[in-house]
Amino acid sequence: MQNQTKKRRVFHLPSLGYPRFVDFGHYHYRKVEPILESHQHRDVLEICFCIRGQQYYELGESLLKLKGNDILIIPPNQAHSSGVYPEDIGELYWLQIHMDHSKGSLFHLPKEQSDYLIAALGKNAGHIFKGALGQKNLLQKLVSQLEVEQSTLVQLTTNQILVQLLLETLALSKATPTIVPSERCKVIDDFIATNLHRIIYVDELAELVNFSTAYFKSWFKQHFGAPPKAYINRLKIERAKLELLKTNSITDVAYNLGFSTSQYFATTFKKYTGISPKGFRAQIEKA
Repeated sequence: MQNQTKKRRVFHLPSLGYPRFVDFGHYHYRKVEPILESHQHRDVLEICFCIRGQQYYELGESLLKLKGNDILIIPPNQAHSSGVYPEDIGELYWLQIHMDHSKGSLFHLPKEQSDYLIAALGKNAGHIFKGALGQKNLLQKLVSQLEVEQSTLVQLTTNQILVQLLLETLALSKATPTIVPSERCKVIDDFIATNLHRIIYVDELAELVNFSTAYFKSWFKQHFGAPPKAYINRLKIERAKLELLKTNSITDVAYNLGFSTSQYFATTFKKYTGISPKGFRAQIEKA
């Protein structure tokens, strides 16, 4: 393992006995982190599994937004970054696979089979598609397997998890990449957009779609990629960025978006942007 911290872990798979792979990593950020600078992986395919929260990826001229339960395959040799956005609050796993067969075969399969799997995954690179709930369990199991001594049994089990993960990802990548929100999601989004000026309560959102509050919280997180409060606050902060360019008073912006105090607004703003409202305004004016 390398670069282990409480919020970020990276495993270098070849050194653990898994040829053709490069790195497998996981982060769980509870506050925004610095911008992911532009970089590329030479002859390496990277699969990103966004578990919760959101993350921006700039690939060439495209800006893609991953939300909870989204998957993105980044093509080999493709420069990518988070653009002008910081690395966001949330949880994400990534897995890198080398395109060069001289690096070994996946899972010790025949060359033709491992090359086929990698090439098939690469055909849907550059597009966002929906993951499956079971993939989170596979990713968590993979972390657990890589944290222990790599005995023959552990390696056999780890290879089985990797095979299942890649095959499921390939099947999901062949589905239509465009994700059509359900009517319930539209009702919720419309209501939130109309009521950003005040406190929005979870039980009133649950009432809109005839769910119990307990079930609604679980349903909301599955469909929106974040808990209701975090999702609403993120939208409020996006609106605040616009308001700060039109309104002189930061306190007025805070109250107009339903924050009880300007201090709470400033704390929330910094949590989601990495900068204070005053610092944001100064940054924009300087630009």
